[in-house]
Order: sequence, then structure tokens, then C-alpha cells
Amino acid sequence: MKTFNAATEGPLYSYCRHPLHARAFQILRRSANSNDMQPVGDYTVLDLSEDQGLSERKVINLVALLNGRSDLMDIGHDSGVRLLYQRIPAESGFERVMFRTLGEKGVSVENALLSIAEDIEFEPQGEQLS
Repeated sequence: MKTFNAATEGPLYSYCRHPLHARAFQILRRSANSNDMQPVGDYTVLDLSEDQGLSERKVINLVALLNGRSDLMDIGHDSGVRLLYQRIPAESGFERVMFRTLGEKGVSVENALLSIAEDIEFEPQGEQLS
């Protein structure tokens, strides 16, 4: 049974629009000793032709994964493309993941870059590139 405080707490991870970059989002984590949310990563959209609503739905799914949820929104029908990802070597304490999209034909296109604190366990959804 959950305690009252545990039942009223929100999720551990959340997001907000980045205050300095119009096409980016901050990934936030609740502080261990308070309800303050601290930035622990960034999701930057590189494909400027992508609909901002679709970008936000991708971030919502990302945050849901970080919170241990498996009931994600199906966004594949919205984009008509496959989502690929590639892990990039960590830098300055941050793990980086490059997301790419692949349409029916052609070469994959860089879609977004996730930088997230190395201490956060995260397994991206999509097909991993080697």
C-alpha cells in the first residue's frame, strides 16, 4: 500500500519546452529531497520540417519510457516513417542518442538528438543502427 505522500507525488520524470531553443525540450527529473524538477537532458529536433506536435508526442513517449510506462502513443501512423537510433559515445557526463527517420525509400535523415545524464537508464524505442 502506498503512503499518502507517495500517492500524491507526480512522476519522477517530466519535460518542458526548452527556454532557449524553439525546437528543443528539456527532460526533467524530480529532486530526491524535494518536488523540484531539475534538467537532466535535452531533446533537440534537427528535422525542421517535422510538425511540432509530432515532436512533442515523441518527447511524451520518451518521458513515459523513463517513468517505466509501456503504454506509449502510436505515432508511426502520423509520420509514415520508421524510427531508427544510434548511440553516440558519452561526452561530459551525458549519453547521446541520434534519432533518424527512414521513409519508404532513400537514406535515413537525422531527426533529433537526445542528450541525457549518464546515470539515467534508458533504452530507446525503434531500430538500433550499428
